[in-house]
Amino acid sequence: MKFKALLCTLAILVGVGVQAADHAEAPLVRQDPTADINDIYAFVNPNDASETILVITVVPDAPGGARFSDAVRYNFFLSREGEETGTISCNFTDDGEQIACTGPNGLAAQGDVGGIVQGDGMRLWSGIRDDPFFFDGAAFAETVATLSPAFTDPGTNTFGSFNTLAIVIGVQSSRLQGENADPIFKVWANSERLSGDGISGAITGGYFDGDNPRHGFFVQVTRLPDGTERFVVNWDVFTPEGEQLYLVGDGPFDGDTAEVTLFATSGGSFPPQFGNAVQLVEWGTVTFIFTDCNSAIVIYNSILPGYGTGQIPLTRLTNIAGIECVFLNAGQVDRMGRPGVNSALIDLLTSTGLKDTYNLASDPSMWAAMFQSHMEGNIAAVDTLDGVVGNNLLPSATLAAVLVDDQLVINVAEPVCDAYLAVELGVAGQCGGRTLARDVIDDTLGALVGPGVGDFVGNDSVFLDDFPFLGPPQS
Repeated sequence: MKFKALLCTLAILVGVGVQAADHAEAPLVRQDPTADINDIYAFVNPNDASETILVITVVPDAPGGARFSDAVRYNFFLSREGEETGTISCNFTDDGEQIACTGPNGLAAQGDVGGIVQGDGMRLWSGIRDDPFFFDGAAFAETVATLSPAFTDPGTNTFGSFNTLAIVIGVQSSRLQGENADPIFKVWANSERLSGDGISGAITGGYFDGDNPRHGFFVQVTRLPDGTERFVVNWDVFTPEGEQLYLVGDGPFDGDTAEVTLFATSGGSFPPQFGNAVQLVEWGTVTFIFTDCNSAIVIYNSILPGYGTGQIPLTRLTNIAGIECVFLNAGQVDRMGRPGVNSALIDLLTSTGLKDTYNLASDPSMWAAMFQSHMEGNIAAVDTLDGVVGNNLLPSATLAAVLVDDQLVINVAEPVCDAYLAVELGVAGQCGGRTLARDVIDDTLGALVGPGVGDFVGNDSVFLDDFPFLGPPQS
């Protein structure tokens, strides 16, 4: 029974499918892979105690041709207790071929993706690498599906063949500290979509009015020869007198909204040798507000008598064959500090959409109010699953208060980085943070469930001895 309870625990901690530490753990990030943070790491360079290494990986199971997006910014937020100390931000240009990062105290570097870039107080490497995360996701998924133990000792690393896109930053610790001698930093990262959100060409198709059968709109997103994109609307309706009315127009769009001025047509004849006979009369405007690829509200406002104003809910009827539509969010898309917190402790037993809310929460001062009580209840539930109550690392309320502040904590003055959560737990002589090889799943299971709990999988990545440390990609 104890082993079966442990398997249930693992199921809860990771979720169905491959969703740990932070891979594809929520609906919004699953449709935006270049903004989907897999993991972050922070440790002191084992070859140079004066350099702090920061790593962010994105794109779960990255294919060989994966590139960073010019439309997404990646940020590391650094703070000391009660003091924000700055942000290291990285952008890409030239279709993901160039990277530029800037940070506090004049930190800066820019250059080619795929090579080591030397800058002012920092150096960079970015490109495709072996994913250093390890966990037996396949055995876990089978356990959940069959309700029978599927883990073996040793286990199989589902991530063993996974690649990922990585940004590796080496920062002179003295430049991070500035004039403040305090070497202890909190670190978390986010992805931020700058453009390419909302309406795109994949929106093109037919949309119908569910409350009024056979009534709907045809819309398309077109690109003009000068590169300008326009939102085109065709609306076939009737006049108040029952005559057919053909309305057409195009207009700009931004994010989830498009506003179009429509014109009524008249004066033509068949065959279609229109010449100057066709007359266009301004009818009014329609504003489309999309909530996703398949749903919208259209608000109409006519300037002609008899039509009035109103709004119509619309549902997609048709799309372009072979083109999948994704509806991307602007602003913060994903965030991560400690591994597995969102995967393990948010929406533990039921899905309420809180995982997306968690990823979108950008103000650390609000995290406790938003998520602490939710996490406390889930920690208490997880604690019981090995058959022993109260043997987790700390009482549930205390552990929730620690983990809700979802940031890695690192002491950049300590050159040894062998213990996860070392600074939080007061382990002397350790930098804390998170190294590439640390078995954080075992650490997390032991803290939440009880000592000695593990998943039978160890690190199998082959790391480099020096910067950028992550191993070459799997072939």
